[in-house]
Amino acid sequence: MDEKPIVDLLKISPGLSIIRRRRWYLWGVILVYLPAMQLILVKTQSLRITGAAFVAWLIILCIAVTVSAVARCPRCGNYFHMNGLTLLYFRNCLHCGLHIRADRKK
Repeated sequence: MDEKPIVDLLKISPGLSIIRRRRWYLWGVILVYLPAMQLILVKTQSLRITGAAFVAWLIILCIAVTVSAVARCPRCGNYFHMNGLTLLYFRNCLHCGLHIRADRKK
């Protein structure tokens, strides 16, 4: 049997939940880009306002990327998505290999 101890799952579950939530925020910011820019351009008919909205979106994107990149793995304590200066949004920790849904697998 290859089951994880319940104590280990209870310890890592809140940390994995934070990582998943931060990833969803990042994907939400990315997915809202095209509809938002299209809506702003159609409603305002102004490239200047659309450009300002793009800059605002870019700042929000940078914040979302940073917040999701510095999420720590609950098992090893290292950054979940970063190894050195390399940022990779894999579903496994780049250091210990913990899967992002390890607390939900059966």
